[in-house]
Amino acid sequence: DTADMIEESVKNADSGVKITEEVAVSLSQIVNRTGKVGDLIAEIAAASKEQALGIEQVNTAVAQMNKVTQQNAANSEESASAAEELNNQAAELSAMVGSFKLSGSSTRNTAEAGGLTATHTLQKRHASHRVSDRQKYSPSQIKSVRAVQAKELIPLDEEELATIF
Repeated sequence: DTADMIEESVKNADSGVKITEEVAVSLSQIVNRTGKVGDLIAEIAAASKEQALGIEQVNTAVAQMNKVTQQNAANSEESASAAEELNNQAAELSAMVGSFKLSGSSTRNTAEAGGLTATHTLQKRHASHRVSDRQKYSPSQIKSVRAVQAKELIPLDEEELATIF
């Protein structure tokens, strides 16, 4: 009986050694796989950090585009306001020019020789002034302007004008 018991104890011990070896192999595999999982987690963390930096750069670019868009909108509003003001000035100037009387039809033809009318010339001069620099004229000021002869404004005869234009 004792021999059977010893033999069975040896078998159990051998079986325990085999199981222990299998557990050791399994634990070794677990350690290796845990290391691989740790490496993957570190790679994921690095990729997430890079993505966060990329998103931050995109947010900065969008903020800059927003500033540019707002500046463009402000510039557009200023341009529209300036265009409206210039339109008003042109209408006012046209009314002022309309109140002048030019003597003789040859003077008008002379002024138009280069494709420019008196209104165009005055509009170009007036448009070159800044809005804050211009002076508004009242109707009474316009009526007080004396009539000017064309020869006083352009002391050239038609032949001299023809050589200029």
